[in-house]
Amino acid sequence: MSSSKTKAPAVAEVTADDAARMLRLMITTRVLEEQLAQAYADGKLTGWIHSSEGHEALGAALLLCFEPGDHLVPHYRSRPEQLAKGMSVREVVAEVFATVDAGSRGRGGETHVSSVEHNVYGMTGVLGANIALSTGVALASKLRGEPQVTLCSFGDGTANRGTFHEALNLAAIWDLPVVFVCENNYFTELSRIVDFIRVENIADRAAGYGMPGYAVDGHDPELLAATLRTAFAAAREGRPSLVEAKMIRRRGHWEGDPQQYRDPEEVATLDDSDPVPSYRRLAIERYGLDAAQVEAWEAAARDEVAAAIAWASERPRISREDATRAVYAEVDNG
Repeated sequence: MSSSKTKAPAVAEVTADDAARMLRLMITTRVLEEQLAQAYADGKLTGWIHSSEGHEALGAALLLCFEPGDHLVPHYRSRPEQLAKGMSVREVVAEVFATVDAGSRGRGGETHVSSVEHNVYGMTGVLGANIALSTGVALASKLRGEPQVTLCSFGDGTANRGTFHEALNLAAIWDLPVVFVCENNYFTELSRIVDFIRVENIADRAAGYGMPGYAVDGHDPELLAATLRTAFAAAREGRPSLVEAKMIRRRGHWEGDPQQYRDPEEVATLDDSDPVPSYRRLAIERYGLDAAQVEAWEAAARDEVAAAIAWASERPRISREDATRAVYAEVDNG
């Protein structure tokens, strides 16, 4: 993976406890993605589902960065970040299934996840709108004099939208406490990102706004943690950053995507870059994690996710009458 001109620490200070927490979140996220995909295939889940398989390392790294009070403005492929921010598996599943128990009270779904309790602000169905929202959240923190960081995540295709450029420019000139994270998985829906950009790294664009830009291997949670710790520390001092995490999307753009645009040879080698088994091996070898304990975490994750999906499958959805409540104002034309 190539790096942008701004250099971040090459090694994160990670303890055995940190490694255990990161690996457990990565395992839970992978199990969640696998079972959500199966639920969709089985017809238990309607609407869209966009897998974040291959993106797990970002959530793991954020575990070492988020502090109480920090904010997350996510995108539709960001369940690793949501879990890192403190949302439970059941809370995430409730949103994906759009049950009345969800933070959106059933008005959301995968693309509108929110949690007031955890300072997670729902993305919108419009790509890039969350980037603009994140500058507003960060501005509020600055005006209140509160040392909170806003983390905004989005995909590589979204980095070509106008809101990306406008929001980064405002964040820079207003000295906002925000970290922008572009999850570059090399595909803009059904097209390769190299066909739509003419810079080596999306992070290189940060220089045009006068902020640091980091392009790092998005499969390595410790490298990501080192980079994000630097970006978070700068943000707490009012200096925004752009972090590009380069990671390979393991599944289609959406569940059911035939991926006819993808090279079969590339698909055949996906396991070579899979971050979950890779970090599992490293955590056991470097930090002395017990393999039997890791297997127990995997079993527990399978049970927890299965229970959450079974529960959500039976929970009520929002009624027709309530669907527009608090969305459209009632006007008395009396």
